[in-house]
Amino acid sequence: MEVASEQESNSHSSFFVYLSTISLCTYSGRHIVIVAQRTIQPKNVNRGATQKSVRSRTRTLTSVQECILEDIVHPTEIVGKRTRYGTDGSKLLKVYLDPKDMVNTEAKLDTFAAVYNSLTNKEVVFEFPVVNP
Repeated sequence: MEVASEQESNSHSSFFVYLSTISLCTYSGRHIVIVAQRTIQPKNVNRGATQKSVRSRTRTLTSVQECILEDIVHPTEIVGKRTRYGTDGSKLLKVYLDPKDMVNTEAKLDTFAAVYNSLTNKEVVFEFPVVNP
């Protein structure tokens, strides 16, 4: 199933598309993010009286959101993640990307954050780690 949606960020307009493959490209000034379609199952799934199966790890909410995060930043790798808790109880996820891809992905960080926020309703900031000499 293919689903496309348009997302506006601070500096760019972008599309995100659900497909079975992962890719990122730019088309006429817009960033295109392709995310794989995944299924989230609840903890208690009524599978019938005879079935005693367990929900697989890849179908949990946490696992699906982790995979969405990896799909969005593809082909860059995530080298670190931190969760910052505000005094008001808010959470902010800081994601550190591989600095070797800084030239290619620095302009797309706002797009990554906007797409992840629209898909998961979580606040996220993408950064590159500071390298101390």
